Amino acid sequence: MDYELTKDQKELQEEVARFCREEIAPRARLLDESPKDKVGGMLRENLKKLTKIDYLGLGLDTRYGGKGLDLISQCIASEEVAKACASTFLSAWSSAYLFGAMLQLFGTNLQRDKYLSGLIKADIVGALAYTEPDAGVDIAGINTIADKKGDKWVINGTKDLVTNASIADVFLVLAYTDRDAGDGSGMTLFIVDKGTKGLSIGSPIETMGLRGASIAGISLDNCEISDDSVLGGDVGKGFNQLERILEVGRLGMATMSIGIGTACMDNATQYAKGRKAFGRQIGKFQEVGFKLADMFTYNDLGRMLTYKAAWSFEQGEKEAGVLASCAKLFASEAVTNIANWALQVFAGHGYVKGTDIERLYRDARFCEIGGGTSEMQRSIIANDVLDEFLH
Repeated sequence: MDYELTKDQKELQEEVARFCREEIAPRARLLDESPKDKVGGMLRENLKKLTKIDYLGLGLDTRYGGKGLDLISQCIASEEVAKACASTFLSAWSSAYLFGAMLQLFGTNLQRDKYLSGLIKADIVGALAYTEPDAGVDIAGINTIADKKGDKWVINGTKDLVTNASIADVFLVLAYTDRDAGDGSGMTLFIVDKGTKGLSIGSPIETMGLRGASIAGISLDNCEISDDSVLGGDVGKGFNQLERILEVGRLGMATMSIGIGTACMDNATQYAKGRKAFGRQIGKFQEVGFKLADMFTYNDLGRMLTYKAAWSFEQGEKEAGVLASCAKLFASEAVTNIANWALQVFAGHGYVKGTDIERLYRDARFCEIGGGTSEMQRSIIANDVLDEFLH
């Protein structure tokens, strides 16, 4: 792997960074502090803004207006968006990747034609609904059921913690179509449009961090949809489809961690340069300087692991999935430390509500949870190591 970015990648990084500094970052604090009934509209505005740099279509097919860029390029651009506003990144990633890439990989031509162009233009916002109150990482534990009745499917169940739920125009919903067949061949993903009879969206959830994200639960009560709403027309393939998209999706959470970490580091460095104590810049004191050094080291290592995993996926290597878990695990735990050190550099001034570092500190904590907890990633990595030593 060549760790030097290409000319195109450097230009993409500069373009996205400049745009996000000017258009997205100034709205991050406002998103965080606004009441939930205002957040949805502001978030859709941010998604629309990102279309000016084609961000929502970076990894999607050119036939629908996308750029079709490689995963490393997508990570480079995503870091800049997450650095500017983690809530905006989470919303964009959920729509364009968790929904959009799923549709691109597994959808029928009719399904792609119906949604992908709109997703790329932010005329449509997508959401993936698979977790439930009693089934988070244990996907097999879901209780949502879809029964076939003639040429229709009737879905009953509840999903929680659905990113974009309050602003989504369309959902991908995971349900059992044959519980006796188990998760491997008994689950199916369905495309459910907002406004479908029986689909109701709960009130936005108040969260510790990422307050600008639009997260809510949804319920399906005898929600009736047509047979052509089955993702790709493949009944029983839902679990495998979801596993594949979540495996690559760990890169998104790793990249979000790096973006937040970079923002923490930038804020702490600027403060350490400007703040004086005992007649010296506080950054000159070893206790502060060492924290800045550790912040840079942890963040850079997370970035390298993420690029390595992205490159591995592009090469089709069998270890790509476990490398994505390594990147997600390290980068997410690193940003928790980085945010903590950054807050320590600010001391009491960082503990004040409404400061950027206070918001970043809260946002960072999600990274160890979203996209599969640290415990889950360790389990994946450990199982891979054990499998290797069995031979």
